[in-house]
Amino acid sequence: MKKIVFAILASALVLSSCDKDFLEKAPVLSQSNVLTLSTYEGLDLSTAGAYAPLASTNWYGADFIIQAEMATGNGKRWGPQFDKYESGRCTDPYYILYNPGSTSALWGTAYYVILAANSVINAIDAEDASYKASEQDINNLKAECLFLRALSHFDLVRTYAMPYNYTADASHLGVPVVLVSDSEAQPARETVAKTYEQIIADLLEAEKIIDPEYVRAGVNDPKATVTLEAIQALLARAYQYSEQWQKAADYANKVIESGKFRLWTASEIKNGAVYMIDKPGDGEVIFEIYNGLSQTYGTGNETIWGLTSYEAYGDAGASYDIYNAYEDTDVRKTLLTPDTDGNALFTLKYFGKGLGALDATNVIVLRLSEMYLIRAEAVVKGATGYSAVDDLKLIADNRGATPQTATPSGVYEELNKEFAWEAHLWFDLARTGRDMNRTDVASEAIIKTLKAKDYRWAKPIPRREFNVNKNLVQNEGYSNE
Repeated sequence: MKKIVFAILASALVLSSCDKDFLEKAPVLSQSNVLTLSTYEGLDLSTAGAYAPLASTNWYGADFIIQAEMATGNGKRWGPQFDKYESGRCTDPYYILYNPGSTSALWGTAYYVILAANSVINAIDAEDASYKASEQDINNLKAECLFLRALSHFDLVRTYAMPYNYTADASHLGVPVVLVSDSEAQPARETVAKTYEQIIADLLEAEKIIDPEYVRAGVNDPKATVTLEAIQALLARAYQYSEQWQKAADYANKVIESGKFRLWTASEIKNGAVYMIDKPGDGEVIFEIYNGLSQTYGTGNETIWGLTSYEAYGDAGASYDIYNAYEDTDVRKTLLTPDTDGNALFTLKYFGKGLGALDATNVIVLRLSEMYLIRAEAVVKGATGYSAVDDLKLIADNRGATPQTATPSGVYEELNKEFAWEAHLWFDLARTGRDMNRTDVASEAIIKTLKAKDYRWAKPIPRREFNVNKNLVQNEGYSNE
């Protein structure tokens, strides 16, 4: 983990253009970390600043999504066949070719958020803390930071560790669990079991202390901030990944029964309309990453829009494996479109919002249809009290598709059709112990099958992290030499 110096809570974060989009009022930059965190206003603005790196091109702004999709049958690099998409980007994920010197850059970015969140949490928990604000106001900020810390650890453990069931008791290596704001710490990797225990503990505490009606003030997109339902939705997913099926179903049900969201209709989904909205109102979005400028956190063409758009680099194309999985009546088929020449195929989920030539797009992290499918999967794996048949039919009816069977394979098929190009398939294959298979590839040099439990399901930890943390251990199959 990088050594990070805080002049204010992650002051570099709040300089990003993302914060200018996200916040109506920018955090202050001119005072010390201790002084800033001694006031409610400082805590509030510091909490808002901790959201910024989620939109980084290392994370939801590009790579986290693209790396997951390009390593499966959902993605294809059209460059080798069409010179116009031959920038060379997205090669490593497509070939599933990583080493400690060339791997996901999520590590440093996610731990940056964790340290930022910890600064607020630790300040609130300090015995001498006293703020001119209500206890509930303070608790709301702490809940936001607990969610951000949990999400960061969750994405880290999914990226750099083998799935939960790789060992019978999840005793294999996870990631360092960091609960302090000491940037000089050198934590060792916890087990996957302990990593998930902390993720769930953070979310349960956040659920307990947040005002059920809390929505962060002073932001352009309330769906891009932590709410009770966002916490419960991430809990449902964490329980799903750790195979606690009754709890997964119950938490998914809490979000569904909140009545605050509704499934998109086929007409709303057609041609990607719901993915091209600046600020979503009612509908499926529970939590998303908001991008409001034409060039956001990173350089325009390097964002997810630029990499998945045939109007820019276009290296992250879509495969006919996923296109052919849809029935012709399934409106989700319209979310995949050929380029202007009618050749290469691309997703429309990140096609922008019409805000500029280098366009911006929101990235949805949690939405309602996932809650129905988590509940359905939990039921076919032993949870009670709900109907997987009904949940699968409801999704299919709203998409113009034939309902899947209420079996694990039926749920898996629906999961991929619903969340193609939203960074689900790679992790779903890993956690369910299935092989990755693809047929529509750019050349015979591309891996067509990756067996379950192959070491490459866990990416290598960046080599540079071993220079500052001597307690780290690299993942099996990779060498730091």
